Amino acid sequence: MLSLFKKKTKSGGITSVVFTGKGVSFAHIQQTASQPELSFCEHILSPNPFKDTTRFAELIKSKGLNGTKTLIVMPESSYQIHLVERPAVPDEEIADALRWKIKDLIDFDIEHAVIDYIELPEDAYRGRSRMLYAVAAARNEIDRRVAWCESIGLEPIVVDVPELALLNLTEDLADSEAGLAAFFLGDESSSINLLSDSSLYFTRHLHYNRKVGADDVGAAVLELQRSLDYYESQVGKPPCVRLLVMPFQPDDTPLMTELRQSLYLDIHSLNLNNLISSSVELSDDLQQWTTVAVAAALRSESLESEGVI
Repeated sequence: MLSLFKKKTKSGGITSVVFTGKGVSFAHIQQTASQPELSFCEHILSPNPFKDTTRFAELIKSKGLNGTKTLIVMPESSYQIHLVERPAVPDEEIADALRWKIKDLIDFDIEHAVIDYIELPEDAYRGRSRMLYAVAAARNEIDRRVAWCESIGLEPIVVDVPELALLNLTEDLADSEAGLAAFFLGDESSSINLLSDSSLYFTRHLHYNRKVGADDVGAAVLELQRSLDYYESQVGKPPCVRLLVMPFQPDDTPLMTELRQSLYLDIHSLNLNNLISSSVELSDDLQQWTTVAVAAALRSESLESEGVI
């Protein structure tokens, strides 16, 4: 996704960098002989990371991460995702065709946007027409973060967005036609990904976020239900049978209680400790800030298979 950099770099795993609005989250996945292992995971509070490079450079150096391949995850304010029909052009021309197809849909200058896309499976929307999600990111926002990562000693190779980074955690959990709904609670907003047969069929932002009070839980459940209904009626897939909530939420929270009372789904919250091998203690609080970073860093295996690294 938005694979802008194709430089060869030394082996050593991949580091992800996620700008959270409150600071920066980092995760480093080391490829071992048996399986990927999380060797570093931290969220650093900073009101303005771009004016705080010395502290971050010292952190990267102290963790031995200088020069590691790095994946940058863009904040929600710097990109947009739109569902559109696939342009009737060869694959190598799709990105250019999308530039003109979505130019009136985005709120920044299309001439200064980076465009990429993710194609949906052929049976999405009942096969009426091929659909895809076009992703447009502001180039100046990308360049700013690339320069920052380089200034603290990292080597950027790929730019991603949270919705797609999270697929690294959930694709293998959606390995049957029975749908999986992956509900991510963000600090500013949330998102829902609906998957079947390890493929993404639907994604959208939700207004709910993890900071709102218990009185707003009902609104989140209503938005989820509308997305699930759309998935069946318009996307044309069988009903989802499982709902996965991220980051990890204890069972007794108002949200988890309301979800179980209102939705007829098998509902769980994803604890990263049960999913990945880690030398880092992933406390509940740490997972609130770093789940996207961990998910993004897990993409290292696919990057190698795609020849990007």
